[in-house]
Order: sequence, then C-alpha cells, then structure tokens
Amino acid sequence: MKNNVLRYRKIRGINRRKRTIEKWGEANKVLDVDLLNQEKRDYVKFLVAPWSRLSLINSIYPEPIGDCEYLLIKNVQNIYQSWKDSLEKLQTPYYLQIWLFETYISRSQVVCAIEDYKDFYQNTFEPIDEQPENGIQSSIHYNSKTAEYLDHFEWKLYRRLDYYDMADEEDVEMLQDIDPIRFLRKESIEGQEQQIVEIDKVWLIS
Repeated sequence: MKNNVLRYRKIRGINRRKRTIEKWGEANKVLDVDLLNQEKRDYVKFLVAPWSRLSLINSIYPEPIGDCEYLLIKNVQNIYQSWKDSLEKLQTPYYLQIWLFETYISRSQVVCAIEDYKDFYQNTFEPIDEQPENGIQSSIHYNSKTAEYLDHFEWKLYRRLDYYDMADEEDVEMLQDIDPIRFLRKESIEGQEQQIVEIDKVWLIS
C-alpha cells in the first residue's frame, strides 16, 4: 500500500465562512422552475470555499464542524423546504431529496427531478438492511444544535458505492490505497469481476 499521508489545512476566517454559507443557502432557496421544466432535474451542491476547492497538493480541508456544520444543515433543509413548496405548485409527480453524507458532509446535496427523470435517482445509493437503532441520532452530525433541523424528518441510512474492475491494472492499483474495511464484496457485472467499495454513508429522508 502506498504511503500517501494527507495533511489537513487550517481553515481561517471562520466568521467569514459562516456568512458565506448563509449567502449560499439564500442564493439557492428559489427553485428555477423554468430550468427544471427544460432539464427535468436540478440539484444544489455545497459550493462554499474552501470546502469546494479542488486540492492539487497532498492536503485537504477538514469537514465543516461546529457552527459551519450547523449552518450547512440548516440551509440544506431550508432549500429543501423551499423547493418542496415550489414543486407542490407544479402539481406533477416529483423526486425531492436531501443527500446528507455522513463522513464527507461537504458533499451533501439537495436533488430534485420530474417527469421522465422522477425515478432517475432511486438506485443511486444502496439501502442498509440493519438501520442504526437510534436513527439520525446516531449520526456524527447530530447534536443539541443540529437536532432542531434533523429531527424534522425521519431518516434512513444508505451506502454510496464505487466499483473497481479487477481486470483493470489502474483500478487494482487504486485499491491499494483504500482501507480494506471499506471493501464490501465482489460481484460479476457484465462478465467482469468488480470489487465493490463503500465510499461513504448517506442519510436520506424516508
């Protein structure tokens, strides 16, 4: 296994980051219905610096914690509720979901789709048979502050998977850098042996 040690970079200007998260949430609360009618789907990612930056060196920013984590969750749910209100007015079947990632919360999204794309995202994540006994309260993101928003819904835990072709040298090499505890199983898909790896867990509204 290669010894690729990541360094965590310090996040400076926390108060500025908090204001930026609030601005991001406010800027994305209004669903672009015209675009949705054209594309049949839409989504909002957490595009807030520094978490949205692509690191070109062997260092990353730590995931949002504390007030930044709270504001992310608050604004994701505010966007969800605003979009839900708009979708209800369309009077058409729709898919609307929060993807709340457990380890990498900065990858969380609000996703919606209508008409032919309504079922497009149904199999994006793999269900977990044995759900945590305490539900969302078992999440690392659940605390006395975030409970205000997380307790609004019933949540179900899923897996985000990735697939590695065991006949592909590059894929096999990439597996050397992944903790084996994340290896779930091997499956034959279209005649090719695939190693299935859990990338993260994700909470969806049930």
